[in-house]
Amino acid sequence: MITINTNVSAMTAQRYLGSSSMRSASSLSKLSSGSRVPNAKDDAAALSIGSGLRLDVSALRSAQINAQQANSMLQIADGAYGQISDILVRMKSLTTTSQSDQISDTERGFLDQEYTALRNEVDRIAGTTDFNGINLLGGSATTGLNTAGTGIDNTAGFVGYTFDDSVVGAGETFEVSFNNANNVLSVLNTGTNEYQSLDVAAVASGETDSYNFDQLGVEITLSDAFDTTTDINAGFGGAATAQFDTAAVGGGVAAANLDFQVGIANGDIINISIDTGNFSDLIGGTVPTDISTKVNAQTATAEIDTAMGAVNAARAEIGSLQNRLDFASSNLATSIENTEAARSTLMDVDVAAEITRFTSEQVLIQSGVSMLAQANQQPSLLLRLLQ
Repeated sequence: MITINTNVSAMTAQRYLGSSSMRSASSLSKLSSGSRVPNAKDDAAALSIGSGLRLDVSALRSAQINAQQANSMLQIADGAYGQISDILVRMKSLTTTSQSDQISDTERGFLDQEYTALRNEVDRIAGTTDFNGINLLGGSATTGLNTAGTGIDNTAGFVGYTFDDSVVGAGETFEVSFNNANNVLSVLNTGTNEYQSLDVAAVASGETDSYNFDQLGVEITLSDAFDTTTDINAGFGGAATAQFDTAAVGGGVAAANLDFQVGIANGDIINISIDTGNFSDLIGGTVPTDISTKVNAQTATAEIDTAMGAVNAARAEIGSLQNRLDFASSNLATSIENTEAARSTLMDVDVAAEITRFTSEQVLIQSGVSMLAQANQQPSLLLRLLQ
């Protein structure tokens, strides 16, 4: 039936043309975005699962970086322990020479100077080996306070004391004073009444600064917790004067003890704990022995053996952690690959199939436009009946 008021054929052609246009637009959106689900209406379930997998991949990539960073940190620690091992070899040679009777105490004194310097170098390496501001092997000697709350502990920014055994004797006590008016830090040897003052500055965030009171044989390491605006017992000799002493030797600043997130779930971590590398802790937390006498050299030889054993144990632990991190990193790489594959199956468009579909819809659109034009011409045929 052909009518003037209602052109049903044109309406049908227009409806099919609209549907073809919508499907063509959908295919074009998928092809241009590369996603099979550019809108939730295309596949809400796949979009939900795919978004979750995308989050997992992002977390897995970050976890893989964490594992790689942990391995890099351990390489630095192992390198430092390698240097300490080489120093211990030389120290063992010195102790062996010092035990022999063909040399006098004068020559032993010369040997002891090098021995002490090498021992201090072990402590320096331990105190300065860090990764991104994190001390790895611990410092030399921590606060050895005579009384609690004297204001020169770790919370006040005093994170390490190092003693030069060629200057400092056993049982010596030192007092600390700080004048914030001129930023001067002073140290007094209470036994000899010798003192030395140094200008200090605020420590940058996350860093440490060391000040060497070489005349007294003391080096003090400060952290960013040190407050340059507050006096510390200005004026020596006060009843509450802040003090530390050589009994602090053997207590090391804690070495690195860190957790590395190596997975998606909370608690999926690898803990890395590195042994303290200063000399006193390597020999069991005791005050080291010099080699100025034959008897002392014999004792020092045993200490070197103990220290080397501790270094070897620390390096073995580092090696095992590195192997574990290598396997963790490989597992993360496999998980990333498989998770990406699962996400791709759900979310990535099949380009070949979608192009075929898009081409088909383009043909239908062209056909629909042509048929709509033909349908719109049908009412004009009625005019011939009126002629």
